[in-house]
Amino acid sequence: MPLRLGSCDQFARVEESLRAAGFNEAGVCRALKVAEIGDLSRGIPKSIDLSNASPRLALFIRLFMFLESLPRAEVEQGLDQATLNSFLALDLVRPEGDDAEHYCSPIFLYPVAGLLIASDHYKSRDGSAFRPPPDAVLPAIYAGTIRFLRVISRSPAEEVLDLCAGSGVGALMLSRHVKRAVATDITPRAAHFAAFNRMLNRCHNVEIARGDLYDPVAGRTFDRIVAHPPYVPSVRGDLIYRDAGETGEVLVHRTIEGLIQHLRPGGTFYCVTRGLDTKARPFEERARLWLGPSHHEFDVIFAYDSEISPREVIRNIAEKDGSLEPPDIIRLERTFDEMEATRMVYGALVIHRHAGRSEPWTARTRLSQITDGPGFEWAFRWRRWSTRPGAVEALKRLRPRLSPHLRLVVTHEVQESVLKPTSFTCESDWPFRTTTVVDYGAMSVIAGFNGERTIAEVHQSLRENGALSEAVAVDDFAGAVAMFIERGLLAVDDSIFDDLEDAR
Repeated sequence: MPLRLGSCDQFARVEESLRAAGFNEAGVCRALKVAEIGDLSRGIPKSIDLSNASPRLALFIRLFMFLESLPRAEVEQGLDQATLNSFLALDLVRPEGDDAEHYCSPIFLYPVAGLLIASDHYKSRDGSAFRPPPDAVLPAIYAGTIRFLRVISRSPAEEVLDLCAGSGVGALMLSRHVKRAVATDITPRAAHFAAFNRMLNRCHNVEIARGDLYDPVAGRTFDRIVAHPPYVPSVRGDLIYRDAGETGEVLVHRTIEGLIQHLRPGGTFYCVTRGLDTKARPFEERARLWLGPSHHEFDVIFAYDSEISPREVIRNIAEKDGSLEPPDIIRLERTFDEMEATRMVYGALVIHRHAGRSEPWTARTRLSQITDGPGFEWAFRWRRWSTRPGAVEALKRLRPRLSPHLRLVVTHEVQESVLKPTSFTCESDWPFRTTTVVDYGAMSVIAGFNGERTIAEVHQSLRENGALSEAVAVDDFAGAVAMFIERGLLAVDDSIFDDLEDAR
């Protein structure tokens, strides 16, 4: 197993050396000419000219990201002896085989989410076919992990739990915002990497525990639980880092079942995963059933990003790595047929536990590139605020304004030799991706909200100007405006939620 848990002084010297060299997201992205660190999940371009990077930054990129073997003299020229000794002591750098004249790194090290994260390699050093070990700790710059880090809420909390933690990046990121974080994973390798990353980033309020899902935290409860579990359908389950039973849902199913015992009232569960829609129920409703008799205590939002047929999933697995034999393919196809699965959907599943009484709510929406933890929090708060007793009267007193995320797409067509606007589509990417087709009158109403007049005042003005039928009551008008707010087309101040008992 690579890496050694050395002294605090050795970790501090290594971290300070990396950060002083500009080995951070901005510095690495600038040197590699990519927009953001997640772009490197598509492959790191070794042909990039690093002349615009400082010599020490270029050295670190070549060692830890290009996975190059470098001459000993070059490394010793770039690092003072005390610093090099710390890298060697932690096994971040080691002699290559029996060749004392070259140094290499046994791991992949990179900046992400303001952290320095070590994980297993993502490719072979010599360019040959690469097959990770069954318990591989996957890089945290893959698109799925970047999305996972984005949709997790970073609001203050007492205790949070990161399940299937891998490198521990989720718990480490959350540790900057919470009192205590716990990272659990079933493999000793993951626990080892997470412990190393905790010390490298000086996240002393993170606890590393090894075991199967909730086993290491039996009897404990948390304000927030996050998980980015494996979700690939498998017959044998040989690859711990990716396999999740014949449906691909075994781990997320067990994780959701455990929320009853481990998620505190007012707490929220965040998960990026793939699940099944069946003829009987979509994924989010099936997830609610996994909550058992207590399901009425929870609200569920599934924001999906993509969908694929179960047979396409099986075919992709078979073509990608050849891990499925013909009998395995037949078995998986039979499993999906028996479930009457229609599609596999990928996205963020977020489940909130009420702190008080509330009608349970289940929703499916679309994940956007900017959907984030605050977006999910806002959606749950808005739902509770807008459905509580007296909500209609409170709604009429709101002063909405145009959302900064609103886009208006106008389609023109030629009519009687003149180009005329024929349809209006309002789009928004926050809190979720929405598309709302409106007529000219509705568009004019939306455009008229500037944050100065209440919904009731706008209704009255439209009635007086003849722009709104007398038959449209103010309550109905307010309900329509509420829909525009919910879809991210209009914005209101978050202060309206201040009187909610459960604001988390």
